[in-house]
Amino acid sequence: MMKTSVYLSSVLFFVIFALTPNTFAQDYTQLGLPEGAARRLGKGRISGSVKYSPDGSRLAVPSSIGIWLYDVENGDALELLTGHTGYVLSVVFSPDGSQIVSWGRDDDTVRVWNAATGAELHTLTGHIGEVTGSGTTGYVLSVDFSPDGSQIVSGGSSWDSTVRVYDAATGAERHTLTGHRGGVNSVDFSPDGSQVVSASGDHTVRVYDAETGAELHTLTGHTKWVNSAVFSPDGSQIASASWDNTVRVYDAATGAERHTLTGHTDRVNSAVFSPDGSQIASASWDNTVRVYDAATGAERHTLTGHT
Repeated sequence: MMKTSVYLSSVLFFVIFALTPNTFAQDYTQLGLPEGAARRLGKGRISGSVKYSPDGSRLAVPSSIGIWLYDVENGDALELLTGHTGYVLSVVFSPDGSQIVSWGRDDDTVRVWNAATGAELHTLTGHIGEVTGSGTTGYVLSVDFSPDGSQIVSGGSSWDSTVRVYDAATGAERHTLTGHRGGVNSVDFSPDGSQVVSASGDHTVRVYDAETGAELHTLTGHTKWVNSAVFSPDGSQIASASWDNTVRVYDAATGAERHTLTGHTDRVNSAVFSPDGSQIASASWDNTVRVYDAATGAERHTLTGHT
């Protein structure tokens, strides 16, 4: 799955910048140099999903040496954000585009950056990696901003299994949410920011109160690793995608299961609601995307052609 994500990121990166004039006009070899270094050779390997800023003016590219920020209009490299001690797995812009949050492999941290200047604002710690003979290794699997940008939530790997909520302005940890017994593969705030949903390798989905940290529901039914869970746009439903080949839809208020969406013949990696909440789309290792009616659970389309 990681190799696929890196490959798709690389392709998107190439398409965007190969078609953009004056690509790399700025001297990127001088950006983000460690003390004593005169020039950088190369930009490192693309290591995660690329993200646009909310206004579409910048593109953030995670790499093995940091996060590259590019001007979408002219292709210039604007900044290289460094600090992670391993591969940067992914990034997320805050809703207003003023901050970037990133998480890396092997350093157990989430870092918050000023998107305009590239300055590091906070290093969010607390997640715990595996202790080995060569030190502590592990990584954060998922991060999300609250809709108003005031909070950040992160999910740890299987050596940690916690969900942590931080104050985005100060970097202070507000809550450590426990209960999972496996890696937390995805986290998502409800549209009003009052709740957090998390999906785990322990086959469960959990819903927490973002203000108090109390667990509200444990959503069961999946029989294998749950890879993602998201709220519907109105916050009334939760859809989860699992390696048991199903998508399950729950009532967010009660935790009751509404539908089990079937049809996939291999692992389902992700599910997402349409903007109006009327449909759910899911993507699977069976090389199909399936679209369901969110109200009834009926399958509407099977999108094929992927190999």
